[in-house]
Amino acid sequence: MKAHRARFQASEDLLLSGALAVGLEITPDQRAAFGIYREEITRWSARLSLTGFHQADEIIRGGFLDSLACLPLIPQEARHAVDIGSGAGFPAIPLKLARPNLSFTLVESSRKKTTFLQHIIRRLQLSGVRVVWGRAELLGQDPRETGRYDLALARAVAPPLDQMRLARPFLHAEGRFILQAASALDETMLERAAGLGFAVAQEVSLAASLGRPGCRVVALQRLG
Repeated sequence: MKAHRARFQASEDLLLSGALAVGLEITPDQRAAFGIYREEITRWSARLSLTGFHQADEIIRGGFLDSLACLPLIPQEARHAVDIGSGAGFPAIPLKLARPNLSFTLVESSRKKTTFLQHIIRRLQLSGVRVVWGRAELLGQDPRETGRYDLALARAVAPPLDQMRLARPFLHAEGRFILQAASALDETMLERAAGLGFAVAQEVSLAASLGRPGCRVVALQRLG
């Protein structure tokens, strides 16, 4: 029992300290919500290939904190966001817990994963979140979705340039795409991004406490 409590406390400390590294002071209600989220991921992963994270510290560091690393690049005025290839809900659900005023559309092509997403949204009693079962390539052609969003995210669903291609139709002019990159973008990548209608608006490196030192989070602004 003592060992269990010690592991639980270590997980709590990891979440709290990691969140502080991106400027977020987690409230007791948020802490409880992240705890439920972690438990549900663990429970569902026992029967569904939901995520590659299995241990509590992996879920917190690789799932929650890696998602929260996007926070500093999200404008305060942003209200509507789309998460392409949401999977287990990263980065959208941790960001929703941190920024309740953001509304999210979660796009996921796996029916089983959409079932999980719908479940966790109900379990956490999240409002302003909808799940769409389908492919982003097709949804991005829907006139009801094109140009609708202030913010787009697409964590690791494809190489960076392909992520940009998927995200661009959803964004209005001057909307932001948040790219979680393995390293800083080189000149060639910047030129190709410009060819797709994006320019770098802001960029930050991940703190070592977030588990991926050397990695970057890049805000790309749509140009027209």
